[in-house]
Amino acid sequence: MVQGASRRQTLLDFAIESGASRAVWLPSSKLVVEDRFAAMCRSPRCPSYGLAPGCPPHVMSPDCFRTVLDGYEWVLVFTRDVAASILAGNGRLKVAKNIHEVAAAIELAAVPLGFSKAQGVAAGSCKELFCPADQACRVLQYSQPCRFPDEARFSVSGLGVNVGALCNALGWDLSWQIHEDGEMALMLGIVLVL
Repeated sequence: MVQGASRRQTLLDFAIESGASRAVWLPSSKLVVEDRFAAMCRSPRCPSYGLAPGCPPHVMSPDCFRTVLDGYEWVLVFTRDVAASILAGNGRLKVAKNIHEVAAAIELAAVPLGFSKAQGVAAGSCKELFCPADQACRVLQYSQPCRFPDEARFSVSGLGVNVGALCNALGWDLSWQIHEDGEMALMLGIVLVL
């Protein structure tokens, strides 16, 4: 088994190979979790509020997530940097779905590296991304297993993660930026590891 920083570097490299534009390690203590961000899912009401197990009011509360976070040493934060026009339009759903898939892939890759309790969270509601045509979530409505347990993850904002503070801590500009290729934006995911 690869040790210490080498294991983290291997996982960082894997994140980039899996489609992340950027990836970086941050001590878990630097992740800011605030009740107000999860509360914003309820008011102003997010269209996905109450529709998915990974979103409020069904996902764990920010207070509970802070307790979970205390049990982790590191967070791997990754982004997909895309043209702002994509996130402003229907392409947002495809990018958000990919963030869930990359977070899940990083979790899976973490296990043989000794990070057996890796846990990913991602941007967006799993109902909107994986089951948009379904009338209701089969987990919530019918107490049946999720059809996408290997891809769908909890919502970053639903857990109360302050994405703005996170981007500031990393020196990443959360606002849309003009680059030579046009206006760019980011969407991010996080994987917690011991």
